[in-house]
Amino acid sequence: MTGKWDIRRIYLYLVSFATLMMMVFGMVEFLQGIVNLTYPKPGPTYYEIEMKYGPNATDKPTPAELKERAEAEKVQQRYYEIRSMINSLILLLVALPVYLYHWRKIQSSEQLIQ
Repeated sequence: MTGKWDIRRIYLYLVSFATLMMMVFGMVEFLQGIVNLTYPKPGPTYYEIEMKYGPNATDKPTPAELKERAEAEKVQQRYYEIRSMINSLILLLVALPVYLYHWRKIQSSEQLIQ
């Protein structure tokens, strides 16, 4: 790369770098969402229930109530995972054209210098 570093070139590279990082983080979040949907968090174990309520608690939920709570938590968890994946895709879709625009500007200015 030849030529001096002016403010325009620095700006183009900084914006390209920032949007590239946005795309990387968005893709990581999206892939984590896929993993979380594929392998959801398991329900509470017997030990966790005992620790929360105590062995002699009278207000301990019944197995049917625990199953109902677990199903409700699964639905809620799935909802939040899908929302997170949609947010990650939006981040990718916003950052990609900005990155491509600035990267093409860099490439065209580099060709003019050579």
